[in-house]
Amino acid sequence: EIGAAAAPPPAANAVPGAANAAPVAANNGAASRNPIPCRPYCFRKSRDPPATLYELSMRVVLRRYLHPGATEQNPPKFPSLRDRTMKRQMENYFNLLPSHLKSDLLHNLFSGNWDSCRQAHRTRLDRQMFDNKLCCTYPEECPSLHDSRFMFPPREDLVTVWKILQGKQATTLDLLQFMENYHSDYYWEDNLFSLSSGARDIFRNNQLGAIEAALSKSPKMVTNIQKVLLIGTYRELNAPLWARLLPTMQYLQSIELHFWSADHFFKIIHDLNVELRELILCRQRQSMPSKDLELIPKMIAKFRSSLRVFILDSKDKPFSQKLSKDIQRSLSKCENLECLKLESCESPYVHWCNSRYRVRTKKLVMSLRRSDHYKTVIRNINRCFNADVLIDLFYDTYVDIENHKHSFFSNHSVLGGGENTVAPSTRMFEAQELKGDFYKLMSEFGVKVHRLSAETDIRPEYFMYQFPNLEYLELFARASRKVPVDTRFIERPWKHLKDFAMEVDPGFSTLMVEGLLIHVLGDIFTYTNQLTTLKIHAIQSGIRVSETNLLVKLNQVKSNLRHLKTIEFLSPYCMSSRGLTAKLADFFISNCPNLELLRDVASWSASEEAWANLAVKAERRGLQTAWASKTTRTAIYTIDFDCVGWVQTDTGHQFELYDNFNEDWDLEVDNNDIDEFMDV
Repeated sequence: EIGAAAAPPPAANAVPGAANAAPVAANNGAASRNPIPCRPYCFRKSRDPPATLYELSMRVVLRRYLHPGATEQNPPKFPSLRDRTMKRQMENYFNLLPSHLKSDLLHNLFSGNWDSCRQAHRTRLDRQMFDNKLCCTYPEECPSLHDSRFMFPPREDLVTVWKILQGKQATTLDLLQFMENYHSDYYWEDNLFSLSSGARDIFRNNQLGAIEAALSKSPKMVTNIQKVLLIGTYRELNAPLWARLLPTMQYLQSIELHFWSADHFFKIIHDLNVELRELILCRQRQSMPSKDLELIPKMIAKFRSSLRVFILDSKDKPFSQKLSKDIQRSLSKCENLECLKLESCESPYVHWCNSRYRVRTKKLVMSLRRSDHYKTVIRNINRCFNADVLIDLFYDTYVDIENHKHSFFSNHSVLGGGENTVAPSTRMFEAQELKGDFYKLMSEFGVKVHRLSAETDIRPEYFMYQFPNLEYLELFARASRKVPVDTRFIERPWKHLKDFAMEVDPGFSTLMVEGLLIHVLGDIFTYTNQLTTLKIHAIQSGIRVSETNLLVKLNQVKSNLRHLKTIEFLSPYCMSSRGLTAKLADFFISNCPNLELLRDVASWSASEEAWANLAVKAERRGLQTAWASKTTRTAIYTIDFDCVGWVQTDTGHQFELYDNFNEDWDLEVDNNDIDEFMDV
């Protein structure tokens, strides 16, 4: 029976009784013995392993801070750490653990939504859905937990627990865990900056201030720190503290500073007597007017012999032409630079005209926007950097003319991929790429790009001609226009492209998403046969497509699907017509011999018999079927969609799907009122 293989025992974190909801099919797989509606949500090579003993032990140790939904209905009450006996017991226990275990406990307990600069630049797409491994519902709207199962300790326990887990032998000090709390309330800090710290604490829970006060009383906690992630408050009120603590970190190698104004912090960093290998400076939006950027060339020059990574993200504060040249002069003296990023509202490279300073680095992270200056930016990159540099590029293809984006207008019926929906100024701008020196500039620049993230309304075929050496490609797509390219560009299929991800722009996808999926997937599989990972995010609009046309296109390129291992279609919107069905799942299972994961198919429409037959076919291919059962939870989601609750029978995770009930409505009019209805 299918149920025996398709519904494995519930995981350790499963909801009690969830396994009883697993579907049990009849011998022929056509009729279900369970009256509760069921459908697959995932086909996978092997089910996710249960929670390890390490994870279970961590939950037991930190049980008092588990989310209520992750424990039993009546969790036990623990005594407060204000009790000296309880506090001493906890200190004695955790002091027996090695430092790496305490570091893991600290990371899991205090993990928040604010990522470090490294994590934030992994993808330009919605990171919460990009990392969503559980279901197709947006994590903030999902009824079950997606993030950490631990809550931040209450105010009275915060400092005590943090100090115990941080310890005195830790090599990393991460204060970005408290950025979310501070960022939401920094205007309080701005308005009440003249009051004492005790007066400010009356108004809000200043977690960052409490931790910094604890460090001020115990400076020996930071003597072994090698990597520090700091927050410079809005008015740099915590600068005196770090002027005293940072010089005591004799082994310091990496600094990541998030700030609004950093005049004092930059001077403190400049005066450090250490050999910094990483310097990451990230300015927050709505920052204060300051002259802190003028100190950056001096900092680079100070650490030029040891600096490996330099990242400066200035957000909404632009660079001047003089500052850009000073920074480039300092960077040209760096001997061992491996990663570089300079970013502001306009890339500083646009000011590097007629520069003779050459910068050598292994990796360059940059943004490029099609504007009146983007050819100058490309020319300067070609001239000022080594030929073997690898570029991680964010490319905004919407034409920017005189600070106005001329990208997308829809005044007529949509034709093709949206070629008739752009302004005439956009067509005139793009026609300039067919002549002049654009071919020469892009031919030299494009081969250096190995990761590309594009905000675009252009088909992938356009990027194939310009960026032939891509290893990773992601699109934030609105449409799929076919844009002409210079005839001197030759067709060079991607030989190294392994991963592709796309997020559908909800503001425009309803106009032409039917052609979008066909054109994008058609181009991707036409020009690469090495793809292993495919991710499609349509979390805010649903996936509308003519499945017949999509299958016809995929059949033409099915020989290039043989390396696919992971396929993810994340959309909680159920489309009863013009949506995906079990036919597409059947196609992937039949034509992808190395397939290990196909999700999330719960929103795809099909009969129970069709899903049962597909489960049998998947089992023959070595794939296990993970089922979901419908619950009694229903609600109105929007004017067009109602919300229906589902539960994964193998894990107990509850999620929601949104049914488009407008497509199923029939208008009934009484014959006696037909005349009145016609008048209306």
